[in-house]
Amino acid sequence: MSDLVKYVSELVKREQTQQLQNKDTSAIDKHSGLNYQFMYKQLESAIEEILLEYPNDPVVDKLKQKVVDNLKPILEMMLANPNQNPFDQN
Repeated sequence: MSDLVKYVSELVKREQTQQLQNKDTSAIDKHSGLNYQFMYKQLESAIEEILLEYPNDPVVDKLKQKVVDNLKPILEMMLANPNQNPFDQN
């Protein structure tokens, strides 16, 4: 594993630890008791680690392509109108 991957992995682990220590209770669902924001961040961190550890894996390439395909309409709007926020409803 390269030094860069080790460094980024260490940063991700530190961020996860800090998030655990500073849990935001405002994101906890009152009915289920689940903190969806925290769960999302954990998933995001795991995906980042895999992308960095296995950059040439076919599954990682497929995931990258899927993300680009999903974001393509937003990216096209941004390129067509660089001064407009693509999330504005107006």
